[in-house]
Amino acid sequence: MAILPDFGAASFIPGAPIDNPYLPLIPGHVLSYSGDETDPDTGEVTTERNDVFTTSATFDVRGVSTSVIRDTVYEDDVILEDTFDWYAQDTAGNVWYFGETVVNYEYDDDGSFIGVNHDGQWSADDPGNQPGWAMKATPEFGTAYYQEFAPGIAEDESILAEIGLSMKTLLGKFEDVIKTIDSSALSTGAEFKYYAPGVGEIAELELAPDGSITSKADLYRQGVVGVPDDDTDDVTPALASLHEGKEVKDLPDVRDLDLANFTGTGTTKQVTVLGGSTDSADALGAYFVDAATGATSEASILVADLSSASNGDSVAVDVPEGQTLCLFLVRGVDETGVDVEQYADGGLHLQNLLTGAPASIRDLFAPTVMDDAGNILPIQPLSALGADDGTNLLNPAGSMQAIGLSSKVPGTAGIDIIGFEDRLNTSPDYDGDFNDAIVAVSDAPIASETLGQLIREAGGAKPGAAGGAQSVSASTNDLPAGDQATDQAGDQVGDWLTGDTFQFADTAPYEKRTADSDFGWGHLVVAGDWAFSCGERVHDDWLGDWVVAGDVDAAAPGAASLSADGFFFA
Repeated sequence: MAILPDFGAASFIPGAPIDNPYLPLIPGHVLSYSGDETDPDTGEVTTERNDVFTTSATFDVRGVSTSVIRDTVYEDDVILEDTFDWYAQDTAGNVWYFGETVVNYEYDDDGSFIGVNHDGQWSADDPGNQPGWAMKATPEFGTAYYQEFAPGIAEDESILAEIGLSMKTLLGKFEDVIKTIDSSALSTGAEFKYYAPGVGEIAELELAPDGSITSKADLYRQGVVGVPDDDTDDVTPALASLHEGKEVKDLPDVRDLDLANFTGTGTTKQVTVLGGSTDSADALGAYFVDAATGATSEASILVADLSSASNGDSVAVDVPEGQTLCLFLVRGVDETGVDVEQYADGGLHLQNLLTGAPASIRDLFAPTVMDDAGNILPIQPLSALGADDGTNLLNPAGSMQAIGLSSKVPGTAGIDIIGFEDRLNTSPDYDGDFNDAIVAVSDAPIASETLGQLIREAGGAKPGAAGGAQSVSASTNDLPAGDQATDQAGDQVGDWLTGDTFQFADTAPYEKRTADSDFGWGHLVVAGDWAFSCGERVHDDWLGDWVVAGDVDAAAPGAASLSADGFFFA
């Protein structure tokens, strides 16, 4: 029989850190776990991961100011569960658990979202409930103790099983590990949990009554968000330097998106699609932030599926005076089965799930998205306002999802170019290339010539982009014999030249596979004095990577040299 810790005898100091060696909960820290779960009925194995993010937010429960820890669970980056857990450490060093807000997302057999439930949600404030120990001050063998006590809802108990263990996880090897056995009167089976000093939980095994393992999870990543940045050395990556799979480094040193540039004066902003390279069907949305109060407005979807949008597509957004336009990405809208097109005129509401109030830019955790009827939706607005400074962590794990970019194209003064990353940095599929969606924000429609050059510059940043440079219909009768890639290259030449006034003495394309290209399309097409790659505009930033002198077909005279707008002469 487990004992119920004596909460009445515990003393708490508001704002005291949670620094128990085996359960340190440090604001800004994120622990990410990955593991397999076996369906007991079908035997099907699925891989899930979860992020445990210690926010800087506090929440009063039972008269105690608790720290808010957000735990999000995903399967293939589709959210399954979102919880806010409340912890506090007493003056003796025991870490107490005060309850949780729970959102479980439900999907049908086809993967379409059908609703949520709140199974397992409880609070120590409710009658009959009591907080329990999440971790004792020091590991001690003896009687089991309750970690949470909400009769009929949450009755987890724990007992120390082993100490001094050495253990390896996906992150590395840990020493002086302790093992606990957790169980509940409300369920069968048990859990083995492993904790390392200075880290916290590093592994977990869930066992069926017969002892078989039904799930296991290992710590595979530690991270910190909200790193202070004095903005004195901020850099702005070049649009044309983005490259599929090439991670943008040193994000804290990358320029913040300047809110002043997106603040309206009762005018209209143009949001224009420049390109993007991703294997996901992403939607682009927008909401407003009140410059004075930080309150967020109703949100809407501007582009329901960027992968099928044409580069150059533009959406006019009326920005009320004193409001700041904020763009966000919704990843994988085809994977949740939510029809986001129905929100083109609004209907998405950002809410602080703990307080029930509309979300604010000053909230210290990401908002929950609801529809007009108050139903929670599996939509996570991936944006990046101030994420590197820790002032506004609008993403569940606090990661930076969009950066400002610079351009070499003339006439782009006053145009803000934004590159989005559509995977959380805790996802195993995160590549940090920030070219998954590339958009521009301007006060007026972008001039056609400037827009064409921006699209080419964005297109030169990555290979074979979904939603990238659009091919145009063209006759292939005059093309030399060759494979389909050659035909496509000829089409691309026509597209790249749209809006420009180039004259070619020789318009016949030639092909030559570059020696060092690691891409599926490694052809160069030469038309007179100009050289193009098949599927890309060859850019000077790539020359050092995979284009070397002599790689161009002999029909191209001379060595390669860069032209004024980023093409290179051959």
